[in-house]
Amino acid sequence: MCHGWVKLIIRMDRKKVFRFSPLHGEMAQKLLKPILPDYVKEDTIVFYDVGKIALRSDAVLKIFEALGFPYNLGIVGYILPKKWRDGGYRWVAKQRYRYGRRYNSCPLPPEEWKDRFI
Repeated sequence: MCHGWVKLIIRMDRKKVFRFSPLHGEMAQKLLKPILPDYVKEDTIVFYDVGKIALRSDAVLKIFEALGFPYNLGIVGYILPKKWRDGGYRWVAKQRYRYGRRYNSCPLPPEEWKDRFI
């Protein structure tokens, strides 16, 4: 499911502002370790923007916001209590192998997307 979402965000990101890194990769560890010393589970999406971090449903809403119109209309999700949003996020995360394809390792991106990964 993660791979599918990364592909979708790359396609929607016309300004090419998003960069991606695996949570256990060197860059993510360097940026996140000082801010999030605790282990971040593989089912957690992290949105990092100049020292600020959003997790789970907050990260999804930050992504919508950063993508611009019409995707930023998704920020209406902020009207729901965080507890509900994160509950929905966790439910989808638990079901991810039912709805998404499972890989033994992260697939390599196509050549034209290589600059989007750190």
